[in-house]
Amino acid sequence: MPDESALNALPEWLTVSEVARHFRVSTRTISRWAASGEIRSKRIGPSGRLVRIHCSALDTEHDTLSAVA
Repeated sequence: MPDESALNALPEWLTVSEVARHFRVSTRTISRWAASGEIRSKRIGPSGRLVRIHCSALDTEHDTLSAVA
């Protein structure tokens, strides 16, 4: 888990790829977690295709999230 100063340096909303690297899972897993509401996310852009994950999701223990496809 990153230290407190590293979390404070992060932007408020992260990309799916950034969160996937943090939890060491695929981007598809992060997309599933976001779609199911397991992690806080929002859709942005004119068509709503881009997904951003709130940085508070990094505080969540990944053991509590379902990585099973």
